[in-house]
Amino acid sequence: MEEIGELIGKGFGTWKSNLNLCLPFILSFFVSVLVMIPVLIAFALTFLPLASMDLNATTVENAAEMQNLINQTQASLENLQTGQMVQIALFFVVLAVLMSLVSAFFTAGAIGMARSALDSGKARLADMWSAGRENFWNMFMATILMGLLTMAGLVFLIPGIALLPRPLEAEPQAVGALLIGIMLLIFYALALSLLLALAPYALVVERLGAVDAIKASIDFFRYNKFDVLILWLIVVAISIGLQMIGGSLSAGEGIGQQSLSIITGLINILVLAPLTNLWWTRLYMNRKGLLKVDDVRDPW
Repeated sequence: MEEIGELIGKGFGTWKSNLNLCLPFILSFFVSVLVMIPVLIAFALTFLPLASMDLNATTVENAAEMQNLINQTQASLENLQTGQMVQIALFFVVLAVLMSLVSAFFTAGAIGMARSALDSGKARLADMWSAGRENFWNMFMATILMGLLTMAGLVFLIPGIALLPRPLEAEPQAVGALLIGIMLLIFYALALSLLLALAPYALVVERLGAVDAIKASIDFFRYNKFDVLILWLIVVAISIGLQMIGGSLSAGEGIGQQSLSIITGLINILVLAPLTNLWWTRLYMNRKGLLKVDDVRDPW
């Protein structure tokens, strides 16, 4: 059984020999954009009258114009009928479902490619299509179930919300209950992310259903708490570090800062996403005794 340091090192070596492991993440980004554009265009065309306010100037020069703009916006929103609001909600639901399906397909495909790279030392694009086709629906359902489990944590906010006075005021008892609820919600979400961290990998590697994959992830965590926690902390630390760098760069002005921010985004797609995906896949396969070889030779 590999130590975490050894697992990370071998995973990095496998990634260097299979740089095409980033393809699912690149394709997921572009397909998501292609799916989003027509839905948003349809939304804009359907509700174009809502945006037909008189906006002759691109800037608001005085307070009177600002108030006039606010009044026009409020009048447009008040004119929305229940049917239109339902249509708007349906548009966003359709968009969310389509984006989730795209993400499920390419997430399953990325794990399939990682599994193939760990098994044979060579990741092929055919492995992505095969794993995506076989597992995208179960991955989609697992995503929904995990989302519902996360939303269940909102129950911790109910006591604080119930104590809020009407009308709303800064009631110390209610504020204290809300703060406690928020802290419990954060702790619940973090604990759940650890318990369910391996669910997508169990689903694809062992071809499980959504519910079975969640059960397998919880069972895996029971026997590998330390390994899951350490790898989770490493992945989170790298992700936060990259986001902080990207955020600090994007805060500046000028083409140079924007270019550096784009570079950090590319690093996330081309390096971090496929590498962490490979680490998690290797952790699951190694601890479950599913690795066919201990070391993957460089196929090049």
